[in-house]
Amino acid sequence: MGKWTELLRWYRENRRLLPWREAPTPYGVWVSEIMLQQTQVATVIPYYQRFMERFPTVGDLAAGPEAEVLRLWAGLGYYSRARNLQRGARALAGRLERGEGWPQDVEGWLEVPGVGPYTAGAVVSIALNREAAILDGNVERVLSRLQRMVDSGTGKRALWELAAQAVAEARAGGGAPRDFNQALMELGATLCSPRSPKCGACPLAEGCAARAAGDMEAFPPKKPRKEWLVVREVAHCLVNHEGRVWLERRPEGQWRAGLWDLPLSLPQMSTELLGEIETRYVVTRHKVTRLTRVYRLRDPADWRASEPAGASGAWVSLEADTPVAIGAPLRKGWLRVRSEFPGVLARS
Repeated sequence: MGKWTELLRWYRENRRLLPWREAPTPYGVWVSEIMLQQTQVATVIPYYQRFMERFPTVGDLAAGPEAEVLRLWAGLGYYSRARNLQRGARALAGRLERGEGWPQDVEGWLEVPGVGPYTAGAVVSIALNREAAILDGNVERVLSRLQRMVDSGTGKRALWELAAQAVAEARAGGGAPRDFNQALMELGATLCSPRSPKCGACPLAEGCAARAAGDMEAFPPKKPRKEWLVVREVAHCLVNHEGRVWLERRPEGQWRAGLWDLPLSLPQMSTELLGEIETRYVVTRHKVTRLTRVYRLRDPADWRASEPAGASGAWVSLEADTPVAIGAPLRKGWLRVRSEFPGVLARS
């Protein structure tokens, strides 16, 4: 097994203790891998724990309300992941009900909605301990540096072939696919970082072509940056006399569908304008500048008597565990509102 022996030894001694690694199951590994897409491990851990507590089995997730799935996902971003996860759960629950069991190979997992080649390989190798290649950003970085591989137009295909060869070599030498693939990911996440890699501590440093050439950070070759989508919007923050905020659910077909947010048009209600704040944030390639106008109801009884005319939403407290799915931008914006308009939470 050669160099892979050192990698596996390093992994046994240095691996992080992560909730989905202990006694891995197909369901737990699948949920964790979907959450980890485009998201750092430290961010995912508390979300994963809350999510698994609420939906401990694939059947629970399949039967759960979408609104609850989105609420527990709120803050992770890329909300299509959560919807696809539930779609996949319904397909898997159907398999289990028919007595077909969990998919046992990559091809079977690729039939699950929302599952691509990387996720399929991760579940098969980590949960089932079967030989399967994986290629996420961390593994791509490790393998491309080891071989100093330049993208010739088929770079991804060549890297997938290299990943498959590596896991086969490791298994032939007695290395478990579960441990080997996680070792590659762990190495990329902790030592073989995009910038300033810690080559002195790397178990594969001796055979690394990029390290020998001194150009580690040039691999993998950087992809052209995608253009940012610039969004400017005006939102209306109506606060009632219990300190609750009027929120509306974004409809299907709109950006961030299913999340609850401030209305973009002012609901019809007697209000007092307190002022406005401007916030900027980045969400999945969107650079958003939001001007939030802050209002308080004029009549303490107004909100009790009726909801804003022509609107569909709810009065929601943003002070504790919010019962609906809201994004991080709204939560951060609310902290600004509280700070700059301290009287907005005054009870009447």
